[in-house]
Amino acid sequence: MTLTVVRAELARIVTSRQAHDPHLHCLDGRELLGPDEVADLPDGVHPSATAYRRMGKRFAARAFADGGPFG
Repeated sequence: MTLTVVRAELARIVTSRQAHDPHLHCLDGRELLGPDEVADLPDGVHPSATAYRRMGKRFAARAFADGGPFG
C-alpha cells in the first residue's frame, strides 16, 4: 500500500460518506505543500519553518473560505 493509494482510498471514502455527514471533510496534504516544493523539506521529510507558515496560510484560506468547513 502506497501513500498514493491511501490518499485515493481516503478521498473515495470521505466522498461516499459526505451524503450522510455533510460536516465530514478531507484535505489532501498536497494542497498545502506540493511535490514541487520538495526543497522546503530540508531533511527530505519535515517542512522548514517557512514551509510551515505557508502551509498554515493555505490551510486557513481553504478551511475558512466561503463553503469551507469553517467558513
